[in-house]
Amino acid sequence: MHHGQPCTQAELPALKMVDRTAGKGASAVIHCASCDMRRPMNEAQGEAGRAKLPQCRGRHPHLDAFEPKGCRNETRLMLVGASNLWFPATQSIIVMPESQEEQASDLADRVRTALGDKLAKYRDNLELIRDLLDDRVDVTDLSDHDLKQVLQAASAPTDTPEEQEEKLRDWDPVDFLVPEWRYLLRDIVGTRVEDPKSGLTLATRNRGGALRPEITRVLAVERLRKVNALVGFTRIDDMDRVGDLPRRLAPLTRTSRPSWTVATEDRGEGIFLQLDENAVAAWEKHVLDTDLWRLHREAHRRNFERRFSDTAGQIDPDSRLKPPRYWLVHTLAHILIRELALTCGYSAASLSERLYAWPAAEGRDPAAGILICTTASDSDGTLGGLVQLSEPTRLQRVVGSALRKAARCSSDPICSKRTPQDPEDFLHGAACHCCVMASETSCERANRFLDRRFLLNLPGSDLSFFHTHE
Repeated sequence: MHHGQPCTQAELPALKMVDRTAGKGASAVIHCASCDMRRPMNEAQGEAGRAKLPQCRGRHPHLDAFEPKGCRNETRLMLVGASNLWFPATQSIIVMPESQEEQASDLADRVRTALGDKLAKYRDNLELIRDLLDDRVDVTDLSDHDLKQVLQAASAPTDTPEEQEEKLRDWDPVDFLVPEWRYLLRDIVGTRVEDPKSGLTLATRNRGGALRPEITRVLAVERLRKVNALVGFTRIDDMDRVGDLPRRLAPLTRTSRPSWTVATEDRGEGIFLQLDENAVAAWEKHVLDTDLWRLHREAHRRNFERRFSDTAGQIDPDSRLKPPRYWLVHTLAHILIRELALTCGYSAASLSERLYAWPAAEGRDPAAGILICTTASDSDGTLGGLVQLSEPTRLQRVVGSALRKAARCSSDPICSKRTPQDPEDFLHGAACHCCVMASETSCERANRFLDRRFLLNLPGSDLSFFHTHE
């Protein structure tokens, strides 16, 4: 406003933005109410305007603080309300019953945190240890033998900062989903199981005679709790993986490692579907050798390399490309959400997906499944309309109708033949808002990695996973 100089009339001048020509670009005029100076915003546009923009001050307005060493980045002009202005970095989990190994590890961590340096000093004095842990960690039900094992686990060497940094860099968000997947695959004694602590309630469902044979397991998730935590936010680029974020993730607190973060706990219901792993593996092997997958892979590489993020040049784009089974499961989830919304009583925007789709890797078995759920923040949760559709006759009708409608799109043949060609870098194939794409509240990947050709044979394509009935 003042061309780098202080206001001549006030130490903290009042600035106003006046815009009387809406819809004509950056036509607003900034007016200083103290000294009556004016400057139009269009001076900041284009290459010439970039030189007029001030240097970033490194200010975090939400923390009322500045970067200790300042900021070297240049400022950029962006429209207020642009969808890429900022992206929340969130992590969510479905609260699952803990295994014995997880309970023991959690107890050892809490004991280590509570005792600190006193752990090594008084580890052999169990009576004193019990007194020190009183009102901090409940160990009253543990025998002396069990307490010794907990103290031994708590005394085990912890990772060095370098090892922690390496684990953070290599950590895959899929690790959050592995315990959920393993629990959902457990055999249920009887027809229903309820965990009092987590509130998770699962019920078995028989497969209807007309249900597609590629779907091998159906569970009604009558009750669940979902916890969503905000760990920070990014600018320009959405969060890809947590290991990329040390420099890009804007902090939530002035301390480098906060002891807590903002989170919500929602209660609801859902339907879990598991696909035939043998069929998925064979189909995926075939897709990996096709020209369509090669074009998707090349488009993803172009998209990744064009990101503003500094980390894009340090990472192999193929390591971030979702495998074909993810495209399959993701597309199936979207068409089911659209079909379920017609009869379950909830809008499509109220339904969300949780995708379990990864090939076999060290420490985890392959997965191909979907949890479609709806949650609410009140203590009563939801009303059961979604769970009712897991009943055999209703579910087979929903799946059949969803696949039948996915074979046609009002944008065909343009949609059915859409394939990225250089220099295009979009991350979807035969998918658009008329047939597959869902709202932002439903999709975990912003409508990326979708292609109807992986579900069904469209004109000119023979890559379908669901085979046509004779």
